[in-house]
Amino acid sequence: MVHKDLEKFERTKTAGTTMPAIFQLRSRYTIAASQAALGSFYRWACRAVLFSACAVTAASRLTGASSRVAAAEDPAESAALDDAAASRKTQQEVMVARGFVRSRGAWRTVQEIELIERAERANLAQKEWNLKLGRLRKQLEQPLQADRAAEEIREISDRFAVPALATALSQEPSFRVRSLYVEALSRIRSSDATTVLIATAIDHSDPETRIAATERLIVIGPHQALPAILSALAGSDNARINRAAEVIGRLGVPSAVSPLINALETQHIIVVGSGAEGATSATFTPSGGGLSMGSGKKNSKVSVQNERVLQALITLTGVNFEWNRSAWRAWLANRQSPPDFDPRRG
Repeated sequence: MVHKDLEKFERTKTAGTTMPAIFQLRSRYTIAASQAALGSFYRWACRAVLFSACAVTAASRLTGASSRVAAAEDPAESAALDDAAASRKTQQEVMVARGFVRSRGAWRTVQEIELIERAERANLAQKEWNLKLGRLRKQLEQPLQADRAAEEIREISDRFAVPALATALSQEPSFRVRSLYVEALSRIRSSDATTVLIATAIDHSDPETRIAATERLIVIGPHQALPAILSALAGSDNARINRAAEVIGRLGVPSAVSPLINALETQHIIVVGSGAEGATSATFTPSGGGLSMGSGKKNSKVSVQNERVLQALITLTGVNFEWNRSAWRAWLANRQSPPDFDPRRG
């Protein structure tokens, strides 16, 4: 009987006999079977287990290979596998792979770090110039140190000194010292320094300082300053328009004639009327205007002749059509037109 069951086990092992079935056979002959029969049984059992394990391993390998082939054929699946692999990386590895660098407690690009460091260096240099310029200003009051301090200020050429010079220029009460600051700004030759000189030439409260700045703009090159000055010429502030025209006249730029003609007379809006009965008042504003008495305020448009604009036109052209804008434009058109061509002449 033992041999018959073993033959039955032999026939069924290749059909996937499981471990419970094996041990059920074992339990039936634990006592009754001879030792030789049991030995034969165990050899068959081990072979069955080994066969089953090999089959499972082979199936697993085939499944994994087929998954990888499918992932290679499907881009979406491939991307999902890459994301899964990336998720197993540390944050540092991911950020470094993307080109980021850990700096100041945050992940930043190399360009961002460079901009931050550059701004810090500029800020530090500007603070140092504030201190240095303050020290030189004190030395100007010392008879034994004044000449050397004045020379040091004149020879400043560091662009990081511009903010310190601009602040000192706006606050300095002495024209002699302001002239030193203006000269230093003209030596730096940066766009920031030129901007400060233009603002000084147009807006400084002291006429002599405005002239000093204008003269430095002439040295630098009038055409560099012209666009910003023409912008002021087109503004709504009559006082500023006239100061800008004065600068243009001193710069001697013929290309500014047309904008000067346009600014010869400017239209402005005034607000008149205080609201009180029988009272009248007027105020210049950039928009709207009218005249009223007694009750309410109204807006009125008025024309203003800009005297310094006319003087600048006369200086640049050598002619004077006074306030006749049409005559000025006709003269300019004639100057810009090419001479008549006569085909009968060689």
